[in-house]
Amino acid sequence: MTKILDYYFATPSPWAYFATPRIKTMQKKYNLKINWKPCNLAKIFSINGTLNVKDRPQPVQINRINELKRWSNFLNMPNSINPKYFPVDPTISHKIIIIVQNKNMNPFNITFSFMKSVWADEKDIADDETIKNICKQNNISSDSILDEANSSEINNQYLKNTEEALKNNVWGSPTFIYNNELFWGQDRIEFLERAIQNS
Repeated sequence: MTKILDYYFATPSPWAYFATPRIKTMQKKYNLKINWKPCNLAKIFSINGTLNVKDRPQPVQINRINELKRWSNFLNMPNSINPKYFPVDPTISHKIIIIVQNKNMNPFNITFSFMKSVWADEKDIADDETIKNICKQNNISSDSILDEANSSEINNQYLKNTEEALKNNVWGSPTFIYNNELFWGQDRIEFLERAIQNS
C-alpha cells in the first residue's frame, strides 16, 4: 500500500527550511508519496488569530531566535537568523512549486532552493529576477514561468491548498498529515516517522 504524506508549508518558514531535507530522507527511506502543499500562511494566521512574528510578545521573539540558533547548529544548516528579506511575500514561489508538481517533477529541489534563498543566501524570493534565476538553477524554464504562475488555474490550486489546510486544522508551517493524523512543527518529525513505521 502506498504511504501518502500531505506536507503543508510556507517557503519563508525557517522551521520548514529545517524540516524539508529530513522529509526528503524519509521519502526515500519509506517510499513515501508526498503531496507538496504550499499555502497562504498569512491568511491562515489571520483567520486563526495568530500574530505575525514581529507582533508576538518579546519573550516569544527572544525564544524563537534562541531556537533558530539551536536547530541551525544541531542540524548543521546555515541560517542567517535575521534574514535581510523577512518577512517576504512567498506567493510566486508557492505557485511555482505547484507548477513543478503539476509537471510531475520532484518539487524538493525548487522548494528547498526558495527556503535556502531566504534563510541562508539573503535573497528576495518576491523579486521576479530572483525567482527566474532560482528556476534556471533548478533546470526549470523561466521564460513564461511568471505568466503561468499568475494564471487562473494556478491561482485556484493555491487557493484550494489554503482552504484545504484550514479545513484540516493546519495553523502553522510545517504541518504534516499522515493517515488523517496531524503533526505540527519540524520538531515533531520523530513522531511522524513512528507513525509511518507503524502503519
